[in-house]
Amino acid sequence: MEKDKILKLIVNKNWQLIIDTLCKELKKEFSKRGFKKSVIGISGGIDSSVVLALLVKTFPLENIKPIFMPYKTTLEISHRDVKLLTSKFNLNYEIIPITERIDSYFSNVKNDNKLKLRIGNKCARERMSILFDKALENDALVIGTSNRSEIIMGYGTLFGDLASSLNPIGSFYKTQIFQIAKFLKIPESIIEKIPSADLWEGQTDEGEMGIDYETIDVISYLYFDKKMKKEDIAKKYNIKPESIQKVISAYKKSSFKRKLPKILKIK
Repeated sequence: MEKDKILKLIVNKNWQLIIDTLCKELKKEFSKRGFKKSVIGISGGIDSSVVLALLVKTFPLENIKPIFMPYKTTLEISHRDVKLLTSKFNLNYEIIPITERIDSYFSNVKNDNKLKLRIGNKCARERMSILFDKALENDALVIGTSNRSEIIMGYGTLFGDLASSLNPIGSFYKTQIFQIAKFLKIPESIIEKIPSADLWEGQTDEGEMGIDYETIDVISYLYFDKKMKKEDIAKKYNIKPESIQKVISAYKKSSFKRKLPKILKIK
């Protein structure tokens, strides 16, 4: 299939060179900003695992502070994979449960059909609030873990998981993150796990977005990187027009998430 050829173009890279460059850029950014330490939220998912591995390759272990912030719906496999990953890197990590503070906030909310989404967003923002406080405590930078596919789709919480001081993987598609994870020898259980923000029971990234990552990445590569028209993408690569429109619409609808708040000026 033509689509598979495009996917190969996306994932077939010189990952050693790319990782070496990322580590070099991380060192440069930390030096430029006058920081030596980093704080990162870890979840047992592939994105935060890859970023943690990059930090381990770049900085002394004592300068890396991973924090796991589970909610009551966080799966046991997430607890297990966080422990597995940090053990692999000989890193200590801090556990800060957020269930009590989240449930306390929503204790008087009833009959709200947006409650599940509100809780998910609140969890994301609570975690980021904790990370920035811990960064201040430790004189550190908060390291982001959102990939390019999520950023394009607007699949993230503004001032929540989309916030950070520095994001090493924001220019990489999700399919590329899988390749980087394999190259960095991230545990197989993390790589093989269905991508999920673990916001509620049964929640998955692709299920929530209504489209799979491979399709998102192929469409994004052709439309945003190669500047192809959507009609040509559909015709040449046999991709459903509705899938192409879903990605483009999601990108346009979430444009505000990729910008600083607009400051109004009166002339």
